[in-house]
Amino acid sequence: MKIARTMTVVVIAMLTLVATGCDENKRLAEQAERHAARQAEQNVRMAEMQREVAAGARQLVEADAKARVEIVELQKGVQTERVDIGRQRDLLEADRREIAADRYFEPLVAGAIAQVGLLIACVLPLLICWQLLTQPIEPTDDGTVTEFLLRDMVSESPLLLLAEPPRASITAQPTTEAHPPSTSKGDSECHTS
Repeated sequence: MKIARTMTVVVIAMLTLVATGCDENKRLAEQAERHAARQAEQNVRMAEMQREVAAGARQLVEADAKARVEIVELQKGVQTERVDIGRQRDLLEADRREIAADRYFEPLVAGAIAQVGLLIACVLPLLICWQLLTQPIEPTDDGTVTEFLLRDMVSESPLLLLAEPPRASITAQPTTEAHPPSTSKGDSECHTS
């Protein structure tokens, strides 16, 4: 708007000078024309610059909008990854607790099993003895025992008695000594078989 006023003033000044017809006025009129032409050029340049600035601002706004959309997408991706990492962390923590519980209870169970095994090993002979002591003893007659011993003695493969009792035998060994064997009573007993 200021530029249009200035242009109007310059044009009016030129017309006034032309109408008066002075030399000096001619020179002023030429200067005014040059000034007006320069002003017009500057106005055109300013308009182009404003268009370029507007286009640059528009591009900047579009780039900012795209960047914001990308940032929102990245934030959604990060949030999804956080949820996944949180879930995996919870699973890992549950596994850790389970392993810790196993580490705590396994020695207790192993000790209990060892103690129960030892208790069974100690009590079992006592139970056997108790079983033997509480059984009623039936009286056996001597005839049965005598008959069993006689059968064992006459059998070819005895169970209680050996078939032939071992006999100790002492035999005389021929000696090559220069002394003849003496015939004393003690020596003859040793050499007899």
